[in-house]
Amino acid sequence: MHLCDVEKKEYLNCLKSAGHKSEECRHLSKKYLECRMEKNLMAKQDMSELGFGKNVDAGTKSEEKTEQTKEK
Repeated sequence: MHLCDVEKKEYLNCLKSAGHKSEECRHLSKKYLECRMEKNLMAKQDMSELGFGKNVDAGTKSEEKTEQTKEK
C-alpha cells in the first residue's frame, strides 16, 4: 500500500548520510511511526512506550541544535 513510503525513505536516507547513527535521525523515526499509527498500519501506542519520551526528545533537539551550530 506504500502509505508511509515518504517517511520511510526520509529516515533511511538520513541513516545513510549520518553513517547509520540512528540517534541523528530519531525525529524521522518518530515521524515514520506516527504515520504508521495514523494510517492504522500498527497499533496506536504512546510515543513514550516506543522510546520517545519528553526527556529523550528534549535531548535530541538540543543535540540537533548543537550539530546545526557546529555546521555554521
